[in-house]
Amino acid sequence: MKQIDLPDELRMADPLAWLCRADELGLLIAPGESFEAFSVRLDKLFRALSENLPAGLPEVSGSVREKAEERTAALYGFRADWLPACYSTAETGHFSAGVSVIREDFLPLAYLSDAFLKKTKHHGYTAEETLAHESVHAARIAFPDRSDYDEYFPCQVHTSRFRRLAGNLFRRWQIPAVFWIGLTVASLNPVLLVFPLLVLLTEFRLIRQIRAAGEKIRSLGLRPEPVLLRLADSEIRALAAGKLPLCLSDEGSLRYRLFFRRFALNESSPAAGSAD
Repeated sequence: MKQIDLPDELRMADPLAWLCRADELGLLIAPGESFEAFSVRLDKLFRALSENLPAGLPEVSGSVREKAEERTAALYGFRADWLPACYSTAETGHFSAGVSVIREDFLPLAYLSDAFLKKTKHHGYTAEETLAHESVHAARIAFPDRSDYDEYFPCQVHTSRFRRLAGNLFRRWQIPAVFWIGLTVASLNPVLLVFPLLVLLTEFRLIRQIRAAGEKIRSLGLRPEPVLLRLADSEIRALAAGKLPLCLSDEGSLRYRLFFRRFALNESSPAAGSAD
C-alpha cells in the first residue's frame, strides 16, 4: 500500500485539481456530497488508514496490485493503490475468492482468499481480477446502499463475458435464489416460471437502462464507463430517459467540471480542461 499523495496545499490552491487527483485514486465524491463534506470524509479515511490496518496477515503482492490497477485504470480511470488488501480465508470464507469489508462506514478493506497464495485461480478467478473487483466496490463506498448496479460495475473488470453479463444478479442473495428455486419448482407447476422470468426481465431492463445512459454520456463527449461508475442510480435512470442530471447539465458544479476535465473524449468537448 502506498502513501496517499493529496497535499493540503493543492486542496487550498486548486480544489478542482485536488478533487481530480483524489478521483484518480478511486476516492470519489458522491452525488450530493459537498466539497467540504468530501474533504472531511477523506481526512477521516487518512487517519484510519494509519491507525487501523489489518495486522498479522500477508499483504497482496505488488505484481497483483499492479495488474488489478491496470484493469480499473483502463475501464474506470482510477488506481486505488492505497486500498489495504490482504489474504484471509477467514474473512472471505471458503466459497468466495474475495470480499470487501467496510469499517465504521468509511474505511474499506479488501480480502482475498488464501488459495491465491498457492494457485493462480480460485473459483475461476485470478487474484488480480478479484482485487480489481473489490477495488471498484471500495471506490463506490460513499454511494447509496442497495444500488441496482452494486455488482454490475465490479463485474465489468472480469475477463469472463458471462460474469460481466450475469454478475449483477448476485447484488443481493435473494435474486439468484428466486431465479433458481423458481426454475426448480416450475417442473411441478409451470405457472411458477413467472418468478425466474420476472428476474430476467428486471435484469434486461437494467442492462438496457445503463446502455442507454452510456450512449447519452458518449453523445455529450464523455467516456461512458468511468462517468457511469460515478453516478447514482437516479442519475443513470434520468440519462436513460433522455434527461440530464445536474452533474451533467450544471457547468458550475464540481462534478460536471471533474467529468469534463478527466473523461472528455476530445479536447473540444465542453468544459474540457476547465480548472476554475
